[in-house]
Amino acid sequence: MGKKRTRGRRSSALSGKGALLAGVAVLGLALFLGLNFVGLISTQTPSAWPTAAADPSVSVPAEGPAVGATAPAFQVTDAFGREVTRSSLIAQQPGLMFFTTTYCLPCIEGLRHLARFQQDVDGDPFNVLIVFVDPYETDADLQNYQQRWDFPQSWFYVLDTDEMVLKYRIRFLDSKFVLDPSGVIRYADVRPANYETWRMALGTVGIAP
Repeated sequence: MGKKRTRGRRSSALSGKGALLAGVAVLGLALFLGLNFVGLISTQTPSAWPTAAADPSVSVPAEGPAVGATAPAFQVTDAFGREVTRSSLIAQQPGLMFFTTTYCLPCIEGLRHLARFQQDVDGDPFNVLIVFVDPYETDADLQNYQQRWDFPQSWFYVLDTDEMVLKYRIRFLDSKFVLDPSGVIRYADVRPANYETWRMALGTVGIAP
């Protein structure tokens, strides 16, 4: 009778140790994946790019160019062969910069609202530059993106060939900057955009429906 109880205790102890070891293994795996996710962000691989929560308290990262600062200069060529610089983006009117990838769904929704906002204002009183941060995407991908979602052909669709992610210190998709005609940043945030976002953002440079 005593031997059976001893075996039962040993079996119970072994199962307890097994559960503990399993728990440690799961925790270790979680830490491993977490650290690797941080590493992915630091190397800017496609799956690493997060979008910010739709939270009004979230703003552009403090180390990035702030409202009131002059936007960093850049020179890129868009997917349709048009050269774009900071100077040309703001030539005679404000410019809007938006950082995304072709597969960012909240970004697509935000750009749909932007297209509708632009239709609601007279003419095209501001220029739009869409910067794609995934280094694995191509000009053909960007052309297909514009056609698939029927976004305006007047917008510029560019691959980040001039380290704009570093110059603007981008950490989130949906990052956006509104520049006045002198190149000064008048609005910036990283939150997913809706129609009211664009009304507020472009209102800083005097554009309203």
